[in-house]
Amino acid sequence: YSNLFGGETKRDITKISVIGIKRKNSQVEDFKRGIEEAANAKRVDVEYLEIEEDYDTIKEYIDREIKNGSQALIVFSEKEEQILSYLQSEKKKIPLILVNPGGTEEKTIRVWFDVQDMAECLAEKIHQKRQEEEPVVYLTDEKEMSERMWTIFQETFQNQGIAIEKKKMTLPNLAKYRDRKQQAVFICSSPKITEETADYLKSKNQVIYGIGYSDEVLQGIREGKVEGVMAYSMYSFGIYAVKSAVYSIEGKKVDHLTKTKCEWITQDNIKEKYDFLFPIYTICACSICTIKNSRQCLENCRGRIIVSC
Repeated sequence: YSNLFGGETKRDITKISVIGIKRKNSQVEDFKRGIEEAANAKRVDVEYLEIEEDYDTIKEYIDREIKNGSQALIVFSEKEEQILSYLQSEKKKIPLILVNPGGTEEKTIRVWFDVQDMAECLAEKIHQKRQEEEPVVYLTDEKEMSERMWTIFQETFQNQGIAIEKKKMTLPNLAKYRDRKQQAVFICSSPKITEETADYLKSKNQVIYGIGYSDEVLQGIREGKVEGVMAYSMYSFGIYAVKSAVYSIEGKKVDHLTKTKCEWITQDNIKEKYDFLFPIYTICACSICTIKNSRQCLENCRGRIIVSC
């Protein structure tokens, strides 16, 4: 009731704009969910726009959002270098948070995971699994991120004495492996490529590894069609991106590189990794049990009265 005497106080609204990749897959949905949940927790207003990778459209959106009072910009796009160059050339001073797995440019604030660590881990897994003469094939969509990872994989595998070749993900390139008796090892540079490769080959003679995951990829792991994936959480990317944006706006110290972890997911450990694959951001405040993990709480309380989960 203090406002009756002191008068209404104006509440400052923090506004953050997000440029997202226009794709329909579970990783993008996880990223959006992380953005939304962190925005709710931090009480900020988020304008999320999914757009095609068209540079002119991106520039128009940036100009519009800055004009409309956006205080920070989160970018999950293949055009990040052009966006950064545009902001610098136009002298637009706005906190920029880049969400790009594998990026290491320290002049910007970035949420990322260490591709070098991931490549070394995956090379070790393949070294343990593959036979000596089996070819290793890196399947790429030739996008910037895939090509950046290829450079790191090539060097890492050569250091371990494993020959690796790069091929664009096309059905003709896969066709010659479909009916081969000789086993090959495939590294798929994106969840979509992993899905398509597992669906097309349909052969237990070929071994498929993936980078990133989707619902279809996880089902492929359960069914034994995919040997394993190096999974990174786009949900966590969304959480950290909003936190970094809010801290930048508030003038707090922000790490230039916020590193998220990767997890090795296989048929043997997929159930143990559910909390990583399907995270819940909120903390349990259940009045009945003392479990602090919301997922476990919901499983145990089974619809009883819960204060907040």
